[in-house]
Amino acid sequence: MDYFLYAAAFFLGVAFMYLITRQVIRIYLNDEMRAYRREIRKKRKWWKPVLFPEVKVLKRHKEHYKREVEKLQGQLEEEAWQLDQHKQSGLDLLRKVEELRRENRELKIIVASPAGLKNRVPGTRGASDIRKGDAAPSDDTVTLYFGIPDHQGHFPADRSEPEYDNRKLFMVVTKKDSDRGELHYLSGDLDLKAINNVDYYLLPVCEISNIAGRNSANRVVQDEKGMVALVSGKWICNKKIRVKLV
Repeated sequence: MDYFLYAAAFFLGVAFMYLITRQVIRIYLNDEMRAYRREIRKKRKWWKPVLFPEVKVLKRHKEHYKREVEKLQGQLEEEAWQLDQHKQSGLDLLRKVEELRRENRELKIIVASPAGLKNRVPGTRGASDIRKGDAAPSDDTVTLYFGIPDHQGHFPADRSEPEYDNRKLFMVVTKKDSDRGELHYLSGDLDLKAINNVDYYLLPVCEISNIAGRNSANRVVQDEKGMVALVSGKWICNKKIRVKLV
């Protein structure tokens, strides 16, 4: 007899806890309960007793929201990446604008300074600063023009130009089929820029006799030519040009 009483008490306790739990879930869900019941009825094709059908609905919703969060997170990361790209592009443009402004200021200083234009032969940039006899032209003479050297004082041969343009700073004069040549600095419109950036423009291939006066100078004048040798496709400076700042 006691066995049945204990069994009845156990099942009554389980039923009581079940009812209490369902009621607590309904209290928490509150307004959502009706929608969940409709969803349960739509999903259920036949009657099947389930202790807590709302829990399955909640789990399904949780998985759905998890997928949505992952999707939105991916979209957010993509938007952040694109924003970084646009920001970098904007910074690059700002740097270019600032560089152009600085070059414009330098050119204005050169134009306004009489010293910056004296002894200049139109159309032959730097020709007045190369001493007579340094680069005597002949039929087998080859003239190559370069921009700035690399940090080791090398000029890649494939970057040479046979004709001058206003972005060139150095000139190599050599003979046909020769691996030796003279190195000259071409004084001109970029002198002030070279003075402001001596570490990159001048020092790799030039010895500056009065570098202490760079703050008041606006021209670079060659005093003595340098020498180069062609090694492994590069013109390598083995004797630096001697220049002064005026």
